[in-house]
Amino acid sequence: MPRFQKLYDQYKNRSEIQLLTLNIDENPGLAEAFMKEHKLTFPVLLASSYVQDTLHGVGVPQNWVVDAKGVVRLKGWGYDASEKSEKAMIETIEKNKPEAATTAATPPPAP
Repeated sequence: MPRFQKLYDQYKNRSEIQLLTLNIDENPGLAEAFMKEHKLTFPVLLASSYVQDTLHGVGVPQNWVVDAKGVVRLKGWGYDASEKSEKAMIETIEKNKPEAATTAATPPPAP
């Protein structure tokens, strides 16, 4: 979770990127207490029903990078305490930036 928090902090001010987590606990209070205890600030969506009904009960944890068109660009299972997973997510995010975000920073040519 500390690596995800670091990644969230890195991207939280970029409007074209949204990092969040899905909580599948039946008791939503568990996630809130965990977040407070570990001083985590990224968004947590209560998703127990969604995971069971839509994803048919997948294993956790999972990390996905989904582009602006809804295409899954990276999917990883399990916890990885190394920088390898974080680096792969950053590379995938940067490689799949929406076109508008990459061109908006470039000034238009002079008339």
